[in-house]
Amino acid sequence: MRSHRHRAIALTGALALAALLAGCSGGDGNGGGATPTSDTLGPRPSSPAKLTIVSPHNGATIANGAELEVRLAKAKIVNLTTRNVKPSEGHIHVLVDDRLVAMNYQLSGKLPKLDPGTHVVKVEFVAADHLPFDPRVLTQAAFVVKP
Repeated sequence: MRSHRHRAIALTGALALAALLAGCSGGDGNGGGATPTSDTLGPRPSSPAKLTIVSPHNGATIANGAELEVRLAKAKIVNLTTRNVKPSEGHIHVLVDDRLVAMNYQLSGKLPKLDPGTHVVKVEFVAADHLPFDPRVLTQAAFVVKP
């Protein structure tokens, strides 16, 4: 009987200690604690940026390995990845057929080798933390790769 009582007291003490430690391990607002999630980051900023795909234009027929050229207005690309987000600074993400193919710090580059047929390239200007602005700064073009 006495051993059951000691186990119950020990278990109660261990649970109380665990609860105390859990309550003390939260973030301090200065980068400590758990890794932030999209829920803890708060609302995303908007951006004045305007993004245009210059080439390949929508409906174009291109050869494999063609150049992607993008125009960015009212913002600039920065090489630094940071959580100190500014609405007019960020990176370019390139997706082809909904597959991420590049996280560029430039406005041009070769498209990946693609099978002949119709494809869609999406280009997004994202914040310096690689997360999207709200609303998203996104443009796309459908094109055909020649056989």
